[in-house]
Amino acid sequence: MLALALVAKPLWKSGLSVWELFGQAYGAQMRGLVATLSLLWMAGVLAAQIHGGVAVARLLGVPDPYGLIIVLGLIYAAAQMSLHIASGVFAGCLLLSGVVLVYTLVTADGLALYLDAMPRFVEDLDTFSPPQLGTMLLAVGLLVVTGADYHQFVMSGRSARSAVIGCVTAGVVLILIGFLPAAVVVAMQSGGVLVDMPDGKQVIPWVLSQALGNLAWGLEAAMLAALSLAALGSGAAILRAMSSAMSTTQSAKHRPRLASAVSLIIGAALASRDQGIVETMVSVNIIYLASVGVCFVALLGDISLTPQRARATMVTGGVVSGCVYAASWLGLWAPQPDALSLIAGLAASMGVAVGFGVVASHSRTDVTKS
Repeated sequence: MLALALVAKPLWKSGLSVWELFGQAYGAQMRGLVATLSLLWMAGVLAAQIHGGVAVARLLGVPDPYGLIIVLGLIYAAAQMSLHIASGVFAGCLLLSGVVLVYTLVTADGLALYLDAMPRFVEDLDTFSPPQLGTMLLAVGLLVVTGADYHQFVMSGRSARSAVIGCVTAGVVLILIGFLPAAVVVAMQSGGVLVDMPDGKQVIPWVLSQALGNLAWGLEAAMLAALSLAALGSGAAILRAMSSAMSTTQSAKHRPRLASAVSLIIGAALASRDQGIVETMVSVNIIYLASVGVCFVALLGDISLTPQRARATMVTGGVVSGCVYAASWLGLWAPQPDALSLIAGLAASMGVAVGFGVVASHSRTDVTKS
């Protein structure tokens, strides 16, 4: 979020989505291609929110597959609300969750754990291999800077200054609250409370609902409802961005509701994989990054690429990364599939970009000699 603050001002002034920026630089075909790729990675983030919503639905006693159907319907309905109202409800539910997290931490005697969380977090980074850590940083961090789901809020700011302040505020708040969930879970785990938890996705909702349920009857369900609204609000924001991406195509331009429905189906298909929430986001994000990474760097570095060269670069990166991802999905290999998909896609993309430039240079030289 702090990195997004650095580009918030020019982004707000442009008023253009990431696919429109590519379209402006490389032509209309690239706009459609980036919009399609954006649609795919946002589907991974939407799938993660669907995972969260279904986990809460199970705690509320709604069995599968009815929980999934209800969550999909509510996300679709929330996406039709105005952004102002939806973001207000979403922020309120997140604020309530944060307050209850702090209360739970205090009652579980976990304050010392929270204060020690940042150094322990740094120490625990060595549990990840360098490829895993690098892939996660790229797949999550860069997507915030280049992602249309975050851009829509930046561009909705009243001014460029408010857009920058919003990003900085969000970054600072996230640093403060980011370690709260982990500290709560470790405190509860130390007390043996989480021994029988069947699903890791349900830990935080269950802990928070239990904390309020001990205060008064009915608060447990209210907490779960608030968490459901938070997941629905986040999912709706992503669905709006996906619909915007899909609407760049002529067939969906005048049918926003259909675009929302198709986007939701794509997210539901990805959610059907039995993955963790973070893994679901990372595994799809890398295809987008492998595709647009080289051209995006060229845009930032003011490196001129012809539309043909940019298109070949992006398509190659996406195809190679997608094939590696699909192979890992089918179980053809297991070690570091996300890192391999990202590295292979970027390498192929870079190879085509450089090779295309070399061929073009030779062609110009031959023409000059002739």
